[in-house]
Amino acid sequence: MANVIVKSLHTGENLRISKDELIHQVQHVEKKTFPRREAMDFSTEIRKRNVDLAIIVDDAGVIAPARPKLVAYMVFVHLKAGNAVLLHKICVSEDYRRRGIAKTVLETEAQRLRKQGCTKIQLWVDEGNVPARRLYKVLGLEEVSRVNDYYAVGRTGIQLLWESS
Repeated sequence: MANVIVKSLHTGENLRISKDELIHQVQHVEKKTFPRREAMDFSTEIRKRNVDLAIIVDDAGVIAPARPKLVAYMVFVHLKAGNAVLLHKICVSEDYRRRGIAKTVLETEAQRLRKQGCTKIQLWVDEGNVPARRLYKVLGLEEVSRVNDYYAVGRTGIQLLWESS
């Protein structure tokens, strides 16, 4: 079973709340954001042992039993090498974009992974996704390879690597 981590946008603390509704929100945002062939099947992914699903929620002003609103999510796959992970998916909900959230949560999750012994984070990004590429450059990820037609015909994939020192 995947390691599902739910964190507060405001405090950064782990939250102990029901994950089922949040995973449903993740699935909804995933289908809305990504083309059908690139959307992840979370019911399958969360069954895998080598997967971390980090969910960030806006819990400000939420009074039980109301559910906090999904802000962002990330899927990390722990690679067989043991000290490396693949950032398989990152998505910020439309209402929360352009606020620096992706940068903050990536830095936070990278720190968590480093504490667990991870020394490398790799990911793939569409060459045409300029905002994501700009973010990854600011975070210090380095381009290590390119594959033409990686995502689809005419869509080049760029492999990036983030190594801790």
